[in-house]
Amino acid sequence: MANSVTRSGFGLQRFRGENPVEQARFRLEASRLMVRQGNLDQARQLLGEALQFDPGLVEARLQLAWLTPDRGEREALLRQVLTLDPGHIQARAELERLQSLPAHPQAHRISGSRRWPWLAALLILTAGLMAATFLIVAPLESSLAWLLATPLPTSSPTPTRTPEEIAVQFVPQLETALANGNWDRALEIVEIMRGVAPTSPAIQQWAFMVYVRGGQALVQAGQVERAQIQFDQAVALRPDDAEARLWQQSTQLYRTGVAALQSGQWEVAIQSFTGVQERLPKYGDVSARLAEAYQRSGQAALEKKDWTRAIDMLTRAYQLAPQDLNTVNLLSAAYRQRGIAWEQQNKFKEARSDLEAALALRPDDAEAKAHLEKVMFELFPPKRIEIDISTQRFYAYEGEQLVYEFPTSTGLPGRDTATGHFHVLDKMPMAYSSIWNLKMPYWLGIYYVGNIENGIHALPIRPDGTVMWAGLLGQRASYGCVILSTEAAKIIYEWADIGTPVDIHY
Repeated sequence: MANSVTRSGFGLQRFRGENPVEQARFRLEASRLMVRQGNLDQARQLLGEALQFDPGLVEARLQLAWLTPDRGEREALLRQVLTLDPGHIQARAELERLQSLPAHPQAHRISGSRRWPWLAALLILTAGLMAATFLIVAPLESSLAWLLATPLPTSSPTPTRTPEEIAVQFVPQLETALANGNWDRALEIVEIMRGVAPTSPAIQQWAFMVYVRGGQALVQAGQVERAQIQFDQAVALRPDDAEARLWQQSTQLYRTGVAALQSGQWEVAIQSFTGVQERLPKYGDVSARLAEAYQRSGQAALEKKDWTRAIDMLTRAYQLAPQDLNTVNLLSAAYRQRGIAWEQQNKFKEARSDLEAALALRPDDAEAKAHLEKVMFELFPPKRIEIDISTQRFYAYEGEQLVYEFPTSTGLPGRDTATGHFHVLDKMPMAYSSIWNLKMPYWLGIYYVGNIENGIHALPIRPDGTVMWAGLLGQRASYGCVILSTEAAKIIYEWADIGTPVDIHY
């Protein structure tokens, strides 16, 4: 029979919170069952525990005396019984018998001629004692029953209970433990029940339920080694149960992942934890473990300058644990480094995307900011307009590159176009001057003279539809504005933005 005390490593001493008298009585009865089944060591252990719960339980102390092979220990136990119950007839009779025996075996050897009579007499005496004892305790059911304490006579015999009847006495305590979520206690109780009635279907049903649910609780508590034992026991009871096998296999996978994580086998760890998560998404801390595996793999790729793999692994880690600062920093660094690599290859669009991703994760990344500015300059070089009054030329630049150059007409002497640094204030497809009664296509306002705004525009149109200054481009002709041909003005109107710098000089 399986050892009910050591199967799961739990000690019965944990039950001291229960009713001690009830616990002691249960162990006394369970010890008698152990004697009937021939398990004397187990019986002695149960009696010792019964006395721990109730030191004054005379029946347990007397039965322990019968099961104790050491004469001195038996005498001590019998004296303890008489201390508790001075009138106990059985204890007094056995103690007197033991005290009447020689203190030590005879030191000298019996000669050959005297040996056999002694042996014969001893055998006859032993047989007589056994026969008498058998007659006294004949109601007991096994050949070892003479070792049990004979109960005092009662008015009516107590019916013998089956192992299952004894075991089910623990069901109320088990239900209490389950209701309180006390899985350690539940596992201890069910082990005792199985030890008393190992083949009972009802007890096996209780055990299976506690093994599965207790294992699940251990998983949530992070005790997967103990959980594995419980799931293994559940599967041993019901090999075809799908839930038990699912938890057993998932726990095995989880432990494989932990071992791989500890040994630096990131791919094995990722595969194992992914397998657990696919089977049981809420299994313990599997999400955190998987995030850690991805992070470690990404960090290793980062050290090898494999930016793409690093970003892939660290992105997965970030999705699982977005609050982990280490993951955030590593992912930002991976994006920044790949962005710099793209920049060096003149792949500015790709560089911009990665550098912006790095800054989204870490806005304070000065290195990413500096590189993004360079990339943006390449992608979107700053626009500026330059007007040279002395040469009557109009220039448009993107960065340092000249993109447009046109002849222009600025203000006549006395109506000079102002020099200085300005910028485009507003844009109008068609402006109108009430002072000059002129339409001015493709207007870009650049500065004010009192209440009047001067700007850049196409050749003005009179009320009769004729165009002014058409043949004068390239020389001073206007009332102060900067004049371009209609085609040039349309190009600049569409190219320039509000805020584009305008520099006018001689």
